[in-house]
Order: sequence, then C-alpha cells, then structure tokens
Amino acid sequence: MHRSYWPPGLVVIFLFGAPACVLAQPDTMVLSADDLIPGTDSLADETEPMDMYEPLNAALGGDSVRSCGGYGCIGWVEDHYPTGELKHRGYYKDGQLLVYRNYHTNGHMEREFKVIDNTRCFMRTYHDNGAVRTEVTYTNGVAMAYSDHYPNGQLRYQEEKHPSLPYYLIMDLFAPDGKPISTLHLTDKKKNVFEQNEYWPNGQLKCAGRSQFMPARHDSQRIGDWTFYDQNGDPLKQERYIDGKAHETADIERQH
Repeated sequence: MHRSYWPPGLVVIFLFGAPACVLAQPDTMVLSADDLIPGTDSLADETEPMDMYEPLNAALGGDSVRSCGGYGCIGWVEDHYPTGELKHRGYYKDGQLLVYRNYHTNGHMEREFKVIDNTRCFMRTYHDNGAVRTEVTYTNGVAMAYSDHYPNGQLRYQEEKHPSLPYYLIMDLFAPDGKPISTLHLTDKKKNVFEQNEYWPNGQLKCAGRSQFMPARHDSQRIGDWTFYDQNGDPLKQERYIDGKAHETADIERQH
C-alpha cells in the first residue's frame, strides 16, 4: 500500500481556500534543502504515484504551506533521495507550489505540473519506465480532461467534461493491446445526444446506438434503435428504446 508522508523537519500550516492557477515568476536560485530530505520509506514502491507534495499545490485545492528557515518557502526548492538522486524541484510562493517536477529514483520524471493561464493548469504523470501514466487539464481546479495510460504506453481511458453541464463529451476505455472496450462521444450538442459503442474482448463491435442526457433527471438513457452483434461482428438483433427502456426487439436475418 502506498504511504504518503512529509519529509522530517518540514513544517506544514493549514490554510483555507484555493486560488485558481497563477503564473510563477522565473527564478534559477535553489533554496537550501536542509532538513527537507525525504526518509527512506519513499523508496518503498515506485509503482504508486508520488502524491506527497499535492497538499502544497494551491491551484488544485492544497491548503498546506512549506516552511524554509521558519518562513514560507519562496523560489526554487529541491529535495533528494537519501541516495542523492533528485526527487523534487519546485517553485514556491509563500510556501505553496506553483510549478514543479518529481522524479523516480531511476531518474525518470514522475510528474510535472505547470500553468497554462490564470485559470487553467496541466499535470502529466509517468510510470517508472518513462511512459506517460496520466494527463489532466484543470480549469479553476476542476479536472476537465483526463487520460490514463498502461505501462506499455497504450491509452487505457480518456474523458472530457462538458464545461457547464454535468455530463461527459468523451468517455473511452481500451484494453492493454489497444482494442476498444467502450466508447461514448457527443454528436449532437443541441439535443445532448451521444453515439455509444460497446465491444467484445476480441475488439469486435458488441452493440451500438445512441443515448441522450436528460437535464431534468440529471441522467442519460438509451434512445432509438440499438443494434447487437455476435463476437464475429455479425448483427444479431435490434432493440428500440423509448424512455430508456426496450419496447421492441427484432432478430436480424443473416445473409448466407
């Protein structure tokens, strides 16, 4: 199990409120990292994300402050593993992180966080083999676009939220070999209608149809005709959905 921890000697003060993304001032001076070297338990499991610095990230809701010499850190700060490798390099303002990178013990980057503008931020994390693990774009601290990858680099999952309504514009899931498991894409913005597909483990289409987000119910439901297929990709039957329920079912005759 992954354990989050604070480096010995690191002073944390809890605040309230989280500002939107703000731009850090460039600075090449690295502050003293005395008494801020992480303990050896940081080497326990490199397969888990390194999230110990996230409470210091105000743009994403972090409400803690890091102290350097009795005051909130200002400027660049570096932390190193007990074996000397760079673990963390971040730019701080009043003890909170604005820009930073973390590293695995093998030298590969573990994550990088940066700002796009005054409201948007971006974070990318990596597996210890160097392959991208996740990519997230935030707006005012809310994750609006997210993707997750397998250690082999293959996309596992991606989603994109609507900027104002409580549903997703895209929601796709893939197997480690790249075959799709399910896909959902908004195709009619005015009527909130999606094209939705599900697939067999061999990658063949299992069923396909449309769904619609219903604002009054804050939920989505199937609409219209849905087609179902066997594992060879041949159509088996069609179902017609009304108010989210199948009212008509018709077998499809196969052509020989």
